[in-house]
Parts: sequence; structure tokens; C-alpha cells
Amino acid sequence: FLTIHSGTRGMYMPWAYDMEHLAKRNQPEMMEILRTIDKNHCQCPFGAAGREVGYSCPGTCLDWVYDELKTDYAFAFEIFVDRAQDADLKARWEEKMTSEPSFLQFGRDLAHEHFRDVFESHPSCFVQLKQQHHKHRSHFDCFTNFNPTDADQYKETVENWSGAYLDMAAMIAKNLKANKTATTEV
Repeated sequence: FLTIHSGTRGMYMPWAYDMEHLAKRNQPEMMEILRTIDKNHCQCPFGAAGREVGYSCPGTCLDWVYDELKTDYAFAFEIFVDRAQDADLKARWEEKMTSEPSFLQFGRDLAHEHFRDVFESHPSCFVQLKQQHHKHRSHFDCFTNFNPTDADQYKETVENWSGAYLDMAAMIAKNLKANKTATTEV
């Protein structure tokens, strides 16, 4: 299962409903898929949604599909932010990750003070600071934050993220085949 959003860049897996729990079923496999896709397609925040965004997101389709339908792999991708914000977001993200490369792996989340300046400069619907007031923006400014505005940007976004989807599908198929073979051999 994959749900697609825009307005920032990030890749998430269950759980979103709280900031403490990680998905148990296929958790290492899902995290490895996100890590691999991040290197080739995103260079952005990734991991358990609630933990990474720094606040609880109860009632998401991500959690429902994973929990109720027992879908083995469930992801939410944030795939677009306008170019002006994207370049600065990527530069700041890389700076944060290289200044403390395993920061997120030690139980920190995107709401941690370490990332505050990133989200002060790049407000997100998923990572919000208490004092942030979302300014009323023009319709065009809003549109450009969530959508490509020219053919080249559209093509680049579609090619990158369709490649990410195909990579993800291939990794999942490989994992499912390996699990089926392992189960059959037992």
C-alpha cells in the first residue's frame, strides 16, 4: 500500500497514531526499503510516521490498511515541495544528517530541537511548531507548494517517484518471494 501526498518531502511507514510505537510486522524490511529509496530518490526524512513527524497522527489510511487489512507493506510518501523550498530543505537536511549521522536512529524525531530551524524555514502540515501561524497565502503560492508548475518540473517529479515506486515494488516482491520460500522450506 502506498499513499501519496505533497507539500514537503518525506517517506513514512506505520505507525502514525502515536510517537512511540514502530510497526512490528516487517518493520526491518520496511525500514530498509525506505532507506534504499531515500538514497536514490529523496534524501529526506523517513521512518515511522508518528515518530518522524514528531506528533501523533491518529486515523490515517496508512495505519488502517496496515492494521485492519494486515497489509504487509504500507507507506506514505510526501513527494513534492516547490523548487525554492526544496533546495534549501535538502541542504539543511544533509547538514543535519552529516552533523550527527545517526541522529534519527537513536530515538530522536523531527520535532527535536536539532531540526527546529529546518521547519521554521519550511513549514509542513506534518511537522508543525506550536508558535507557527500559517500565513494566508495566495492561491498561486499554495498551488506551487503542492504542484509542479512547468512541464520539466512535472516530468522530473513523475520520473523520480515512478522510479521510486518501481524500486519499492521490486524490493517488496523480492521480500515476499523470499518469505514464501522460507515458509515452504520449513
